Amino acid sequence: MNTIPNKYFVKTGTDAYQDITTKFVGVTLLKIDSFNKKGKSKNIYTASRVSSNKEDIYVPDVVVFEQPDIDFTFIVRDFGNVGIDVEAVHDSFIEYMTTHKVTIKSLYVGQESEFVCLSDYKPTNEVLRRTAGCNYILGTLTMHRVDANRTVTS
Repeated sequence: MNTIPNKYFVKTGTDAYQDITTKFVGVTLLKIDSFNKKGKSKNIYTASRVSSNKEDIYVPDVVVFEQPDIDFTFIVRDFGNVGIDVEAVHDSFIEYMTTHKVTIKSLYVGQESEFVCLSDYKPTNEVLRRTAGCNYILGTLTMHRVDANRTVTS
């Protein structure tokens, strides 16, 4: 499994974007579920009548949507990065992602959004204290999108 550089970038505040694989050496994002997901509408209303097969519906001029949660599945490993402390990198990555409002840019979908972590986190699998190159922590972090996706060009 190779690290995929220059595809996912992260920043907080007005900082410059950094490649996640460079900022956190040993972290590889395996899957980001539903980066393009759109939440359900908050202001379209329907009403069913007992005496009718049709529903009454109201669609406003501007439809507003809820912001969905996104799952980031990642692995922190020392394979190919022998000498890194998997636990320290994992803790640093989780600290960064859970204590800041982070902006994540995906070059796969050409969009960026801001996220906060509102969920608890527990690693999915930990294999530690093995010989160098055989240690890893696998996890899924659920992040809540706080703004609409914005298209990016680079």
